[in-house]
Amino acid sequence: MASVIATKPVVPLSPPLDALESHEHETLLEAQGGDDISADSTEASGVVTLSASNGDLLPTTVTPTHYDIHLRPDLVTGKVSGSVAIDAHINEATNRIVLHAKSITITRVVVYHCGTLLASVGGESVTYDNGELEMATIQMPHVLQPASVQVIITFMGVLCESMYGLYRCRYRDRKGEPSVMLVTQFQAKCARLVFPCWDEPAIKAEFTLTLSVPSNHTALSNMPVVQETEEFSGGLKTVYFARSPKMSTYLLAIVSGELDYIEATTLTGEIIPDSHPPQRAAVPCRVYTAAADIDKVQFSLDTAVQVLELLVDMFGCAYPLPKLDLVAVPELEAGGMENWGLVLFRTVRLFITSQTSLWIRQKAVYVIAHELSHQWFGNLVTMAWWDDLWLNEGFATWIGIHITDLMYPEWRRWDHFAIEDRQSALSADSLRSSHPVQVTIKGSADIDQVFDSITYYKGCSLIRMLSAHLGTDAFMAGVRAYLNAHAFASATTSDLWAALEAASGQPVAALMHSWTTQVGYPVVSVDADFESGSLRLTQNRFLHSGSVAPDEDRVLWWVPLGMVSSECAQPVPAVLHDRSGSFEIPGSSRATWIKLNHNNAGLYRVRYSRDALRRLAASASVLRTADAVGILNDAVALAISGHVPTSAVLDMVAAFQARPPEFVVWQILGAFLESLHQTWADRSPPALREHIRALARALFAPQAAALGWAHRPDDSPLVARLRAISIPRAAWAGDALVIAQALAHFERFYAAPAEPKPFHHDFTASVFEIAVRCGPVANHARVRDMYEHSARWQLSEDHRMAALGAMACSCDPDCMWQTLDYALSDQVLPQDLNIVMGFMVTADHRSKHVLWR
Repeated sequence: MASVIATKPVVPLSPPLDALESHEHETLLEAQGGDDISADSTEASGVVTLSASNGDLLPTTVTPTHYDIHLRPDLVTGKVSGSVAIDAHINEATNRIVLHAKSITITRVVVYHCGTLLASVGGESVTYDNGELEMATIQMPHVLQPASVQVIITFMGVLCESMYGLYRCRYRDRKGEPSVMLVTQFQAKCARLVFPCWDEPAIKAEFTLTLSVPSNHTALSNMPVVQETEEFSGGLKTVYFARSPKMSTYLLAIVSGELDYIEATTLTGEIIPDSHPPQRAAVPCRVYTAAADIDKVQFSLDTAVQVLELLVDMFGCAYPLPKLDLVAVPELEAGGMENWGLVLFRTVRLFITSQTSLWIRQKAVYVIAHELSHQWFGNLVTMAWWDDLWLNEGFATWIGIHITDLMYPEWRRWDHFAIEDRQSALSADSLRSSHPVQVTIKGSADIDQVFDSITYYKGCSLIRMLSAHLGTDAFMAGVRAYLNAHAFASATTSDLWAALEAASGQPVAALMHSWTTQVGYPVVSVDADFESGSLRLTQNRFLHSGSVAPDEDRVLWWVPLGMVSSECAQPVPAVLHDRSGSFEIPGSSRATWIKLNHNNAGLYRVRYSRDALRRLAASASVLRTADAVGILNDAVALAISGHVPTSAVLDMVAAFQARPPEFVVWQILGAFLESLHQTWADRSPPALREHIRALARALFAPQAAALGWAHRPDDSPLVARLRAISIPRAAWAGDALVIAQALAHFERFYAAPAEPKPFHHDFTASVFEIAVRCGPVANHARVRDMYEHSARWQLSEDHRMAALGAMACSCDPDCMWQTLDYALSDQVLPQDLNIVMGFMVTADHRSKHVLWR
């Protein structure tokens, strides 16, 4: 599943970052609330004991092998009637059957063995744990002996009010009228909301599904439709789906509505017998959406086909199902959901047109690659329990970026990862309240909490670090062996390590143990003697607060150093295993500078001595972009934690201005200055805040003037992104020319919606935000009008979301309150509330207080 964190629909003008401290470190930490758990916390040491927590697991006395499910949902009343015939094994004598059920009522249970009736009970024989366990216990009239049985259960349920289970999703039908479609979201533990089942990822079974739905609906599930029959009354039809392979309950999926599709064919199935040369079977790939939006999904279909074919080549394994459907869902809990063969996406991820901004296009490719990689890594092979969720999500995040980078190398997607997702993981994991990527799930309530930046982005960073150390070829050989060994079954982190060890010949489990089982990461301090060519390195735990107590600093990490220097462009594969170690600078005494963590492949910070940092600053113009990004990111984090003064960051800012303008570098500079300004917003005189804005203006106003508003035919994607951030940064800093230009563009666009947009679509979000922030109060109502009537202005889905976010950029107190009230009304989908909240937190220090109140 692509998390909301991973797939944020809109990038605010002032993106959320951890606040950056000045040298008055302790004062600012206090102002921000500081680190959130004291050093006396049980988590403070970073040593977490992992143990299996079986209190919430179902007993293994009865296990299923096949579910035959029939559901009859009523879209009007919200009620669901259903039955399920479960082929199961009784593994030991028992007089009860325990399974998961929540918000459903079991009315009858019948048990057969080879056609012979063994037991029959009514609903009065069923007891429910409606607390955290969410289990139903069916009491049998006598003991059932070990055997293969069929358990037939009839039940009643309801359509869910939230975006979990089986729920009604608002959309517009073929006539353009408001209507509802049926959608499921079963991850992580919501299949139990729809039918009685063994709702744990390791308990895999085959599924046969039958649905009764309105006759004008297109019904979709994981497998193809094998038959449809019209019912005699009620305007319904019954849809029968083919039997699925073994899979976990959370991957079962249903969509039903008035939908159209476009289709392509991929050669990604099994090898056709006796084909010379070997040829794979054809697999149809479709993208479904409401009829009015069918012209918006061609890019997504083309991307899905490319991604699927790349994945088959990478994994050396056929796509496991006979079809692949992607569905654009207006109301979806996450950015994407990897249901096997029926992958769901928020509309903003699939609606990609000529008007879509480059940033959203890049995110769409990544999210599609992320979800499709799950078809193997997560669906074909599933984590045994949710404590290994990082196996699913960390790997899918890595492969999503890797695939995007293969398809569009000019996007430099790993550089973007370094300033966005990796930083998110490092920020979260520098808090005492963090958790290991392999985290003990003590109860069902804990499961949803691990869908976070640690699981996704720290997990991805660890996979990237390991793959860089082993080499991509050896790493992927291990992945292929892992998939083949555990196909249609479940696996653990240890199983992946074993496969990688066999493929690489390296002790992967030992290398990665502390990284996956412990909280946090290290900062490596560099003491370089350039005259002798020697290097002394020391690792310590890094904390956001900077105050690391001795008992918090007991963990030692395996740290691949990736050293490069002025004399050695290829990274030296040295490793720091102990607290401290001595090394030779690559190129010895000839080297004039040294850089650790080449390409930001390792998950750690680097603190250079003053001399080493001065030498890097002097050589800023020759550093690789990824290395420049790493130095700047670490300098900012070290200023936050009090390891270095803020002046060190400002010195690096000055040095990096000598480099040719690069999007990722300037993104860091802008984010640093905005965060510094926000840090001081409530606790400093206006003159200090204006000084920070003046510095930002001196940086970004000339950049915006040089790049201009017009995209040029020879612009690279990175130049386009640089232009797209320079203009709003200059406006935030108060550049009068950029503000006047943006307001003029907005006036023209609002007044003439039928005319072509007077600015490039990459600037749409920025123009909306500047218009609300810097223009007349009336612009707040105007962007709301655009959000509500987006078709009039021919706004793409991402720009409609941009209009919603721009409402939160107002500096007017009344508009701030109006925005919050509006966001909580029926006009805004629950899934989009985070857009408004994100802007209100970052756009203006006063709107942040409105939100908190």
